[in-house]
Amino acid sequence: MMKWILTLALAATPVTVCAEVGRAPVLARAQFEQVALTVTDLGRARAFYRDCLGLILLFEAGDMLFFDVAGTRLMLAHDGARKQPERPAGILYFHVDDFTAARARLETSDAALVGDVETVQSNPAGFLRLQQFTDPDGNMLAIMGHVPR
Repeated sequence: MMKWILTLALAATPVTVCAEVGRAPVLARAQFEQVALTVTDLGRARAFYRDCLGLILLFEAGDMLFFDVAGTRLMLAHDGARKQPERPAGILYFHVDDFTAARARLETSDAALVGDVETVQSNPAGFLRLQQFTDPDGNMLAIMGHVPR
């Protein structure tokens, strides 16, 4: 089973606080329904996300591909004018049950690994590890999972 965590690097913007008494925040119990990325070549993106990463292609609509990621849709939208970002807007983190095997598969795929494996947590049972990589359009992705001691 694959779960995912979305981390976004947000620019500093003024924050408006919803402080009206008795009024719950709008997204208090919300979950992500869909996350979108732009790509420059739909055929290449389809092959990478479906064949390399193993995501299930739900459907195609116009210049968009829709994949299932553990119940959340990942939309890849074609943008032929898109330039490779100087820095990514965020990173999509995919939880994998077998980190070591998933990383080995990434090494032999079309994914471009970024940096070394990072250990983000250590406990008596093992380690939480992550490996960042990019898709063919430079979108930042990562796998993360527990590795036993």
